[in-house]
Amino acid sequence: MTCNQDIAGVQAVFLADSHFHVERDPAEEARLRHFCGLLDTHAGVPDIVLLGDIFDFWFDYPHFYMKGYEPLLHALDRVRGAGSRLHFVGGNHDIWAAAYLHRRYATDPAAGPLTLRLGGQRIHCRHGDGLLGRDLFYKGFRAVVRHPAGIMLGKSLHPEVLFAFSSWLSKNSRHSTRDEAAGIERKARRWLARQDGAPWDHLVMGHVHHRFTAHHGPRRLSCLGGWFDDLHYAVWQDGELQHRRWHRPS
Repeated sequence: MTCNQDIAGVQAVFLADSHFHVERDPAEEARLRHFCGLLDTHAGVPDIVLLGDIFDFWFDYPHFYMKGYEPLLHALDRVRGAGSRLHFVGGNHDIWAAAYLHRRYATDPAAGPLTLRLGGQRIHCRHGDGLLGRDLFYKGFRAVVRHPAGIMLGKSLHPEVLFAFSSWLSKNSRHSTRDEAAGIERKARRWLARQDGAPWDHLVMGHVHHRFTAHHGPRRLSCLGGWFDDLHYAVWQDGELQHRRWHRPS
């Protein structure tokens, strides 16, 4: 669905995988303006959930934070000032933003998975990295960057070293191809079929840059599309999750 105006009754907005850089070309500046426009349009919605990789790289050093994200941070200020609750679930690119966002917006300092109750349903929110695949190398990497010891190691490195590493990592941030998308959906259906005892009714995640919803009995798993050429997000409205695409004004 493409809609910039139908926000009556929206209880929550879900966003993931915009991968904004500190230095942006004109196309990315336009994506950022649209992202901030979406936030301003939905200011006052009860819950705004950032499902990770909003920032392509963030590291919170003791005495300074990453410069270049001020337009987005100010948009989040406006959302919170309008009464929305902000939730941040860290992704593999921006988990280290957790401490700063906690200080500024009172988000969970752990930036881990969370569960909201919306319309009588338990909506479990997570970034999704490492969930559907069985890549042991990646799961090991994920454990290191999310561990306090890994964060301390990062703080011991020069910012330019971490920035170079993030630039290398960001090369993998792209759309899923048609074949990859089909494989992702198959993995999601298989994974969902094994979740009969899970303490949630609907899982919402990002990471895969491909939007779809899988069903198994009463349970649902929804993956968000990324905020790239198509500006994907989702809302909880009328008792269900609805995938949407932000309309670019002509």
